[in-house]
Parts: sequence; C-alpha cells; structure tokens
Amino acid sequence: MALHQKKSSEIPADAVKLDEIGAINYFYDLIVNWDNSRDVWPLRFAGPILGISTTVTSLYVNSHYRVKLKLGSYGRLSSYLPIVVLPSIMSIVSHSGFIQPRVILQKDPCTVCTQMRAATFHSFFAVAYPTLLAPIASFLFATRHFTYRMPEITSEPKQVFKLWQKISRPLTFQLTCFLAVNAFLAMFLTHKEYESVYTINAKLLQMEKAFDARKLQR
Repeated sequence: MALHQKKSSEIPADAVKLDEIGAINYFYDLIVNWDNSRDVWPLRFAGPILGISTTVTSLYVNSHYRVKLKLGSYGRLSSYLPIVVLPSIMSIVSHSGFIQPRVILQKDPCTVCTQMRAATFHSFFAVAYPTLLAPIASFLFATRHFTYRMPEITSEPKQVFKLWQKISRPLTFQLTCFLAVNAFLAMFLTHKEYESVYTINAKLLQMEKAFDARKLQR
C-alpha cells in the first residue's frame, strides 16, 4: 500500500486511513523489510552516516584544543562524552526525529527547505556545538591541572579572549571545510531520502495496479 495525502472527500471507501504516527511506523516497517537495499539505503543509513561525520568533526576540534593546552590524558573522558559522543547521538536523533518523518510524509512542498533544515540541524551538532564547547572545557581542565599558563578569567577576560583567538585561528580553514562538508552531506542524504520515498511509493503503486488488474481478469 502506497502512502497518499488526500482530503477526506477524496479518500476511497476501501482505503486504509492512518494518522501521521501510524503512517511513519508503516513506512519504517516497509524500509526494514524491503528486499532491494539499493532503494532504501538512504533511509536506513542517513542517520548513522551523519553521526559518524559528527564524531570525526568533533574529535578533530576537541583534539586540537587539548593538544594546544597540553592536556594529555587529563579530563579525556570528561571532555569526550559531552563534546564528541553527545553531539553524535543528537545528530542522529535530530535527523531521524525531525527530518525523516517530514520526508516520509512529504509535508513540505519545498524539498530544498527540508534539505536546508537538515543541513542546519546537522551543522549545529557537528560543527557549532563542539567548536563552542571544546575551548571552554579545555580551558577549565588546563586551569585545574596547571598544564598551561592560563590568565584569570575574572580579572583578565581580555587576555582569555586573546588566548582563545590565538588557539582558534589555526582552525579557521578546517572549520570552514568541516562546515561545508557536513552541510552538503546532510542536504545530499536528505535528497537521497526523498528519492527513496518516491521509489518505494512508485513500486507500491505498480504492485497495486498489477493486483487490481489480476482481480479484473478473474
């Protein structure tokens, strides 16, 4: 059964009516049990792919600040959990929870708008979040463990800001590349998800027509 959005007056009497949650669950069941994996790979793997790209980006950013501030093994787990693990999980959850349902239900007539929304969500968790949090966490650990001569933030905030600029400046090019790659990746995968939904619905319609034709021949 293909998914269609119709007005109440346009729904055939023998059609199965589903609310949004029911329609999404039905489509996910189709994805899991679909024989041709080429048709559904974007819907199956877009979230994990985005999660991996977030992990790579946040690992690079966090490692940059930790190396510059000579942290070694100090606070490694405490920094990697919120700066690497959490944004990777949130990248998967945000795409699976806010983007995929809109694609499956085809709620937005503007597919580019959905792609831009996906790029915004993913870019925030993959690039903006670790870029904001990594220097804060690294400065705190450097102060606590005396691995780097840190200015006092309460009495020398300008010096702290200058230190942040000095350490962050070499990252500018890499962050720009990470931002571009992650935004493009999210938009590309969302586009492929739309293609998967169209392919699945088209094949289901073909099956329905073939079934109806066989019924008429009997």
